[in-house]
Amino acid sequence: GSRVAASGVPLAHMRVPPAPLTARSAAIAPLTAWLLANGARLDGVKASWLGHGMGVGVVATRDLPKGHVAATVPRALLLTVDSAAHDDPQLGALLEVLSAEGVLQDEHNGYDESTGVLALQLLAAAAAQQRGDVSRFGPYVRTLPSSVDTPLLWPRVLRET
Repeated sequence: GSRVAASGVPLAHMRVPPAPLTARSAAIAPLTAWLLANGARLDGVKASWLGHGMGVGVVATRDLPKGHVAATVPRALLLTVDSAAHDDPQLGALLEVLSAEGVLQDEHNGYDESTGVLALQLLAAAAAQQRGDVSRFGPYVRTLPSSVDTPLLWPRVLRET
């Protein structure tokens, strides 16, 4: 029989429509090249522009069997608490001060320190990009939306209602 998605729609009928070329969608090829050049592996998937409401995502290029490893990304390409301090000594020093002051966590809204570190690391990479500086995460940052509306960013009171 035909394979179906959780929605019940046959996979053969689920196609991502072509999107208009935008700065974000034009950044997909450099992102993919950066990932592959730095040891990532993609097998049966590709980065694709999913539209203005969704941005860049990963889509299957063929039917994938259950348990198939479609992508691997080396730790060196991940934004982590460790990479934030290692990549940028100034950011690392700032993070130490902010951590000691408890500024990086927001218990009221349920965000731990790693969320604050990631946010600052993304801001630093985006700022470097805007200044025209080389950033290790530049190919990734260029694919990020300029704004998002996601429940993850809503205050806890709204997320729990």
